[in-house]
Amino acid sequence: MSDWVSTVSYDSLPDVGGKLVSHLDKRLALFRTPAGVFATDNRCPHEGYALVRGDVREDVLTCAWHNWKFRLADGECLFGGENVRMYPTEVRDGMVFVDVQDAPNEIVRPQLFRSLLDAMGEIDVGRIARDTMRLQRIGTPLDEVVREGVRYAAPRAEYGWDHSLATLTDCLRLAAMFEGPLRSLPIVQGLTVASQDQVRRPLRPQPEPIDPVAAYGSLDDGLAAFPVLVDDERVDEAEALFRGLLAAGASRDQLQHALLSAITDHFLSYGHPMIFCQKAFELVDAIGWAEADTVLAPLVPDMTWGTRYDRLPYMRRFLREWDASQLDLAGLVARQNGGAFDEPGYRRALLDGSPEEAFGALRTALESGVAVRRLIDQTSRAAAERLRRFDIDLDLDDTNEWGWLDVTHTLTYTDALRWAWSVDPSPEVLRGLFHAAWFVQWTGRLDTRDPDPEPAAHHTEDADDVFRAIVARDPDAAVALVEGYRGPADRLEVALGRGAAEDHSVAPIMVAHTVKTAQAAIVESRSLGDEPGSRAPIAAAARFLASPKRERFVYQATLEAVSFVQGRSKGEVAGE
Repeated sequence: MSDWVSTVSYDSLPDVGGKLVSHLDKRLALFRTPAGVFATDNRCPHEGYALVRGDVREDVLTCAWHNWKFRLADGECLFGGENVRMYPTEVRDGMVFVDVQDAPNEIVRPQLFRSLLDAMGEIDVGRIARDTMRLQRIGTPLDEVVREGVRYAAPRAEYGWDHSLATLTDCLRLAAMFEGPLRSLPIVQGLTVASQDQVRRPLRPQPEPIDPVAAYGSLDDGLAAFPVLVDDERVDEAEALFRGLLAAGASRDQLQHALLSAITDHFLSYGHPMIFCQKAFELVDAIGWAEADTVLAPLVPDMTWGTRYDRLPYMRRFLREWDASQLDLAGLVARQNGGAFDEPGYRRALLDGSPEEAFGALRTALESGVAVRRLIDQTSRAAAERLRRFDIDLDLDDTNEWGWLDVTHTLTYTDALRWAWSVDPSPEVLRGLFHAAWFVQWTGRLDTRDPDPEPAAHHTEDADDVFRAIVARDPDAAVALVEGYRGPADRLEVALGRGAAEDHSVAPIMVAHTVKTAQAAIVESRSLGDEPGSRAPIAAAARFLASPKRERFVYQATLEAVSFVQGRSKGEVAGE
């Protein structure tokens, strides 16, 4: 179909320069050359400046602002990055007619997706944003946009699942907190992180699936073999088996149990594999099970290559208690009968006690029959308190290797553990609760040594007050306003989500942790319900978002290089 509209007389077009015409929501630049009359979108695709002010030479239009050049015959960009849209023209009885009909969505959408992937390949943030917005405008669901981002990022992730994929997951959830065109904002953020992390990387070599029945005798035997392969770091065999289990029709529950069993064999990579497993299943739920192989298989190399923290000095004291206790995990899972629970005492053990005391408090509660869900709740509250105690000055000290990202993991790991227990309440996942208790206890070394008095709650019914405190980088005010908030809970969640999505962090790793911590805080606060302290996770996350954060690590890397070349070793902790 066509939609020809009369614009201006042919004679009114200047010999040099262009003429601007408008029709409904379109603004067109018309140019007369010896080859004919041409109509372009007046907005340069680079930054939107007016092309009507451009210069035409030999039927090449040059934008006056940044010198991008476009061939008028078809709009192809000859210098710059993105083509400009051209509109067919005809001259009838001295009048210039332009066909302003937009192409059908079924034609435009694939073009926009191709352009989006090209933009991701060049870290062209402006183009990523424009293409995402265009896709949204023609009615493309945002989960489909994220699906394309996943198809770009997942096969390129060098060591499997990483922060770029987790960020895409969290940003898709944050998008629901925005309205109108700004719903695309978190999606653009996630796509940009994926672009920055994976740009110009080749596709990761991936082993072909193997038939678990042919290789191991049965599906169940293949599932049982998977954690063993991970523990032995036989990465290609483990991924080939996992892909084969998927292809053979292993159920979601079976796959989750196999993955979580392998993950909780150790405290892996500072908790990342547990978090990534949670995000992967949330992502495949959002974009469709047809993408399961693309989304889930990269979990395997990440967990297989992950650092076993329980083999490092950090956890020695805690593990001595574990080894000596010879816990009957299956019996503890079966014993959940609503036993008495000293909740403040449990939190004190994790926050202020020794590794032995933290282990003992958890063991006592489980042996008393306390439900694992209640223990996760109180571990979450303790993790939130740990963020409240964090010494902000540590993060700003370039000579110090620890910072905000280390302590935020206590909350995001506990949130992932809550998810894991909800889908697989097994003895294997129960091991993860012991890891969480150790994690909260151990990160106490990052507490401020000279704590200021807790800010008094500042009563407000306007959640935007919390958002403004975050933007103003006032962590005390942000905490006080969350504690004193008296409005609808969902508005407070939106304020925190906006604070994460609109954060000015630049480094991809910081963006990832910003959205991940905010999302975990929202889920944890909901899970705590109406119990006292239910807002503790949101207050903790608000403090994190409102705090200044270190993003450049050049000085620290230089100091570490000095120590390295001088022969000093890292990692030995006295007394542990």
